[in-house]
Amino acid sequence: MKRTSSTKAEEAIAQLPEEAEPRSNVLEFSNTLRELKKHVNPNLVKQREGWRDRNGNVQMVDYVEWHTVADILDETAPNWAHAVKDIRQIGDLMTVTVAITIDGVTREGIGTGLAQSEMGIKKAEHDALKRAAVKFGIARELYKKESDAIEREGSVTPNESGDDFPPNPIARSLGDLVTAKQLGMIRAIARELGIDADEECNTVMRCNTDELTKRAASSLIHHLQEMQRDNSSLTPPLKKAS
Repeated sequence: MKRTSSTKAEEAIAQLPEEAEPRSNVLEFSNTLRELKKHVNPNLVKQREGWRDRNGNVQMVDYVEWHTVADILDETAPNWAHAVKDIRQIGDLMTVTVAITIDGVTREGIGTGLAQSEMGIKKAEHDALKRAAVKFGIARELYKKESDAIEREGSVTPNESGDDFPPNPIARSLGDLVTAKQLGMIRAIARELGIDADEECNTVMRCNTDELTKRAASSLIHHLQEMQRDNSSLTPPLKKAS
């Protein structure tokens, strides 16, 4: 009996380092997460045109390039790994899902780009990488800054603009994608107005026309038709020849 008790005690002691190892991993991951959540060096932050406020002024948005995100990961979490989990084409749109793993913890992000060009596919992968990284805290303050600015300054909302733009205008399935007929109408009206259809679409819904859902495309058509009516009301009637 004594020998059996001794054996059990030795086994229990032998297991102690193995039990301590998961706790050590959790601590290491917590420290890594704390470092990743630190604000990005301002010298690495870039700007692009973002949203439009109530007065119609275009506001700039801060962002970081994908390679900056990769550099931060290399420096802070050298054992990080990433994998492309899914690539699919929806009409002219390509969606890519990327997973980032740090210390056994995996988080995913989805990016979109135009399928017709290699640059569009690369853009989708790079966006997906950044969106997965922000779930670990990288550059999260930039996203929060944009959200706070929109809340403070007020972007053009459906009620204010008279257009019912859907909150998620980008198609996620082929069946939901804008039709060729809708695209034709959008481009024809935009051409008549003398504006760029994709530029206007990016201003009001932050995506290109060929990425839209059918519902979002209908909203854009209505928006452009309203612009047509506004233009017509400002144009003086032609005088009849006497």
